[in-house]
Amino acid sequence: MEDRPDPLCASPAYLLFETVRLARRTSARMFPGRPRLPHLLVLACVARHGPLSQRQVAERLRMDAGDLVGVVDALEAAGHVVRRRAPGDRRRYALDATEEGRLFLGACRDDRARLDDALFEPLSPDETRLLQDLLLRVLAHHDERFAAAPDEEPVRRDGADQRAGAGTVSGSTASS
Repeated sequence: MEDRPDPLCASPAYLLFETVRLARRTSARMFPGRPRLPHLLVLACVARHGPLSQRQVAERLRMDAGDLVGVVDALEAAGHVVRRRAPGDRRRYALDATEEGRLFLGACRDDRARLDDALFEPLSPDETRLLQDLLLRVLAHHDERFAAAPDEEPVRRDGADQRAGAGTVSGSTASS
């Protein structure tokens, strides 16, 4: 059998898939027992835009509403979000982040920076910035949430800002 390169390595989609798997493994190793990315995305969304109904959160994050229920249950049990009856419609609930949830989210941003440092260590800061720019361009082409200029603090490596105004659209964090 010849030793030929794997043809999947020529597929950017496959490489992204494997990078996500690497990020999950690395995050689980670096931050055992910490919530995964879906939990942190929901918490960040509610902290930034809340109070929101569960349907609004699902729509903003492009999450399945059924999957969201378990995520919200876990966040509520941890004391990071509260469900309250929506003032305009007592049949519905509104989600809001607690002060503990907001503090936890801030701590997770530090974790995200450490995870980014670990994952992208082989790249120079310029290469990391280029990768981020390219990924944002692809995402913005397919999803209007990524078309607006990000307004979160940039990911920091080596103690320096990566780029003025860089960041994630949804306030995502390290654990995935």
